[in-house]
Amino acid sequence: MTSHPKRGTVTSVAVSPSGRGSALEGTRVLEIRRLQIFAAVAERGSFTAAAEALYMTHSAVSQQMALLERQLGVPLVIRGPRGVELTESGRLLAERSTGLLGTIASIEQELQDLKARHASVRLGAFPTAGADLIPRVLSEYQKRYPETKVVLRSAHAADMPAVLREGAIHLGLVWDYDFLPRTVPPDIEWVHLVDDPLFVLVPADHPLAGESEVDLLEFAGENWVVRGHSPPYDEAFTTMCRVAGFEPQIGFVTEDYLSAQGLVAAGIGVSAAPRLALVAQRPDVVAVPIAGQAPHRRIAAVRLRAATQHEAAEQMLDVLRKAATG
Repeated sequence: MTSHPKRGTVTSVAVSPSGRGSALEGTRVLEIRRLQIFAAVAERGSFTAAAEALYMTHSAVSQQMALLERQLGVPLVIRGPRGVELTESGRLLAERSTGLLGTIASIEQELQDLKARHASVRLGAFPTAGADLIPRVLSEYQKRYPETKVVLRSAHAADMPAVLREGAIHLGLVWDYDFLPRTVPPDIEWVHLVDDPLFVLVPADHPLAGESEVDLLEFAGENWVVRGHSPPYDEAFTTMCRVAGFEPQIGFVTEDYLSAQGLVAAGIGVSAAPRLALVAQRPDVVAVPIAGQAPHRRIAAVRLRAATQHEAAEQMLDVLRKAATG
């Protein structure tokens, strides 16, 4: 006697890039795009944050999530006024889909390289890396591997996991602070490259400009010029000063380190900047090392754990290691 599956039972699952049907009878097809949207919702905790990351509308994300839940026949998220919470089924799908999406992205990258008839490597980097580190990396890489095309993309560290999962890059160059480390998603590998210590920037005529090193606490009464950061580092400077033992007096917030130097030179206040941001240092500004265990940025490369390691990306990682410590 032939046994038939009950109505509503998933007999098998296939993944489709379009979701327009399957050649396998009785098969439910999971659309890749819907999985990407679900992964963004699961990682960021809300439809709104996922929509911003994916450049979609809130309603489009909500619609795709509803379709995915209807297709699977189980609720994936619990919707609330402050975001969403994953159900047991949602947690299972989140755990399995991240690795699957990483593998698909890796396959797509390798196929694109074959189609282009030459190897290529896609590198994402935080914006300020372009002042010194990235030029040295690209110069050295092109000397070693002149036949390999390098595609550079600017991206903030917080967005790098999503860019990796989309397959837009093979490697990402990111940073965090030692006193406020980033949370790294389980499907992302963090490869430490170098520590980038912070210096105090003072005018050339400042009383401490001639010191070989200074304690941050010596600047407790100073007016500070601070480079602004996006969350989670919008309060990083204040956190650093509190760790040092004082509440900073922030007089001005600027968007880049070069502007900060100009304001310091004009006597508006003192500032702090990492070593890699001081390539173009003004002659009327002195960068004084911080004594002891100086606070620092941790520069790292990130990549997908589940991805098949791309040869050109491995070569790029080797160059990054040497350039960062050189």
